[in-house]
Amino acid sequence: MHFTQGRRDLIDTEKFSLFKHEIKAVVFDIDGTLTDTIGQIIECTRLTFSHHSLPIPPQADIQSIIGKKLLEGLTSLLPQDKKSLGEAVTATYRSFYAADEKLRQNILFNGVNELFTLLKNKNYKIGIASGKSTAGINRTLEETGLDVFVDAVCSGDEVPSKPDKAMMLTVAERLFLEPHELLGVGDAGMDIEMYHNAGSHSCAVESGVWSGDGFKVLKPEIIVPDVSHLIKLFS
Repeated sequence: MHFTQGRRDLIDTEKFSLFKHEIKAVVFDIDGTLTDTIGQIIECTRLTFSHHSLPIPPQADIQSIIGKKLLEGLTSLLPQDKKSLGEAVTATYRSFYAADEKLRQNILFNGVNELFTLLKNKNYKIGIASGKSTAGINRTLEETGLDVFVDAVCSGDEVPSKPDKAMMLTVAERLFLEPHELLGVGDAGMDIEMYHNAGSHSCAVESGVWSGDGFKVLKPEIIVPDVSHLIKLFS
């Protein structure tokens, strides 16, 4: 079964009570976790490859690179004899993205504001660990109003791409916490692998790239359909 296929309504939260007392911060991915933007990323990638008269990658291949640094992800989608076009293709992607308001829309999933408010009221810190650029993260946080909640950020242009542990370790350092005191929340396999590599706790959400069935092989400690299900766990 492909990681995008299968159920997206799985709920497995039994282990949360075993480590909830350790958690002092929740660290979120953005695309597909907090914002409903996977379709926009796919469309922008298709427009970019078409512009360069390149074979348009299958949707599943595009989904597989979401979360990586943009240059690294797009270059990996290029045919072997076209890898040298990576920087040009990335520049085109950024140009299309900047020019089209629909591609830039940041639509929060239901429950995000309520969850962030709850976490702050209960004195949890909030972090962001995303493969987006620093500018992209800041724009998303400002446009959605989430910037007032966030205590620390690490972007894809600061450290190696997920699933390398550096991004999570950087967020922990900036929060003045140990990695095991963080719960990472993400929608892709590379998110869960990063949390595990860093020694942090892991929560998979089925609202973005990976399905619940796809996540099973990675054994995240929590699986929920979307972040709104965390409201009950932290209440």
